[in-house]
Amino acid sequence: MKSIIFLGPSLPVEEARQILDAIYLPPAGQTDMLTATVNCQPDVIGLIDGVFLQSLSVWHKEILYALDRGILVYGSSSMGAIRAAETAAFGMVGVGEVYRQYASGELIDDDEVALSHGPAEQGFRKMSEPMVNVRATFQAAHSSGIIDADQLAHLLAVAKSIYFAERTFPAIFAAASTQGLPPAVLDKMASYVNTNYVDVKRQDAIELLVAIRQLSVSCGSPKRSTTFTFKRSTAFETLYNRDRRVAHGGISLHLESISNYVALHDPSFDETNFDALNRVVVFAFAQMLGLEASGEAVESECERFRKRMALEDDAALTLWLRANDLSLEEFRDLMSQRVLCRRLHRWFIMTLWMERTSKVILDELRLRNKYTEWVARAAAQERLLEHTAHHGHCDASRIALQELAAEHCEWTECRIDIDLTEWAEEMGFHTTGNLKAELIRASIARRAMLELLAQATPESYESKQHARRSAKSLGRPLRS
Repeated sequence: MKSIIFLGPSLPVEEARQILDAIYLPPAGQTDMLTATVNCQPDVIGLIDGVFLQSLSVWHKEILYALDRGILVYGSSSMGAIRAAETAAFGMVGVGEVYRQYASGELIDDDEVALSHGPAEQGFRKMSEPMVNVRATFQAAHSSGIIDADQLAHLLAVAKSIYFAERTFPAIFAAASTQGLPPAVLDKMASYVNTNYVDVKRQDAIELLVAIRQLSVSCGSPKRSTTFTFKRSTAFETLYNRDRRVAHGGISLHLESISNYVALHDPSFDETNFDALNRVVVFAFAQMLGLEASGEAVESECERFRKRMALEDDAALTLWLRANDLSLEEFRDLMSQRVLCRRLHRWFIMTLWMERTSKVILDELRLRNKYTEWVARAAAQERLLEHTAHHGHCDASRIALQELAAEHCEWTECRIDIDLTEWAEEMGFHTTGNLKAELIRASIARRAMLELLAQATPESYESKQHARRSAKSLGRPLRS
């Protein structure tokens, strides 16, 4: 069973490892639980410590997302106890005394568990006292007869009035002294604290680790069904798609950092950005029209993409998904977008039934400054066809469309990855007959090019090979 524990000052990690074999991460801030859920796909998450004030705290929606994915989420001690009390109705499991007090309403303030501490390199060394520990220690002193009820109330009021980051026992006793508490009582209390300190947060952290360890022994890899419907709000989508972190080369970075870097360093980013926005705008329009992508259409689009990217087997696809920080579900969602975009493309092509997409394509070539290159290549083919005077057209017409297309793909960089009829429609051909006529023209031009090059160097095998390579861009000769 894979467990992830967010742990800081409540318990040293070295001690925690002796109780539970798990992945230990620093106190959780916003996106940390979401990132761990997506990247590690654990069975259980234990939230003990979390950040706040100086950093954004772990968000409730992250917890709900983990629960929705079937992950068991436990909380105790500190931030974990607070979030468990707040989300217990949705399935988060609270553990320990601090959780019990928050869940019952005995505690409501965040500063009850807050404290200042050192960095991870110093083991999150405590620099102030959490109020829950102060409260438990003082109540124990009262139970032991060290102080009476009035003195207990006085000391707790003094401690509560001190800012959490400055709340230490010396500071509490100094403040109580100025308010008239007898020095003898304070001396006894100082001595008692040194030998009888009650660390509730530590006890609760241990209880959580033991609970998860027992769960692992009894259940293996447990999954829990939820009793709520998780809704991906706009705020959550922002957290998931921009603020979430991914790991590459030992570095953890926000998704937003990647897109920002590309914007500043990729010379073709303007086109990438334009195309990306076009895709999502068309997808949004398709949704507005109420279009839906069928499972069969999505599967077909997945196969088309995998063929184009040479991801023929599942192992190759898994590696690609991991390298691109995508889950299989997200990949299928992306393919769904393409399905709906293609549906609108086909609708638009049908509205241009006579002229088809010629102007659309040529305008795009102009915008990409590629028009002059491709018009020159088209003109070169036309010159070759003029010299051949349709020689070989009758022979070529007897070759099946599928064979002509296969030969064309072999000789060029053209890729036909779906049914020919569907592909012809997408690419702007009126019919498959028009497609076949163009494939025949391309094939005749390729043969003419090879013949011309071969005649120029008839005795040189190396030159013939060079001619063959040079003609590949135009195509393969027809059978003689």
